[in-house]
Amino acid sequence: MTQLTDRDLESMFIEYFDDVNPPIKFGCLEYLPSDVLKSVDPIAYREEFNCYINFRMDELIFEHSDGSYHDEPEDEEDDENDGVSE
Repeated sequence: MTQLTDRDLESMFIEYFDDVNPPIKFGCLEYLPSDVLKSVDPIAYREEFNCYINFRMDELIFEHSDGSYHDEPEDEEDDENDGVSE
């Protein structure tokens, strides 16, 4: 089981945010949108991060039938076969 850290989640958010927003340009200088938002408005940055995590939560964490949580969905076929190979 792989556990996602806060740093992992923020890295995922930054990659997403920078992919869906164009670079910020000032003259011949270019900046990543995530860097600009975090510097200019850290509260809005945190809100965007929280919205992203809430949106992705169903994809990031799956509750297995035994009550444990993992970052990958459990394979339903394995449960149906109960260890019997075909």
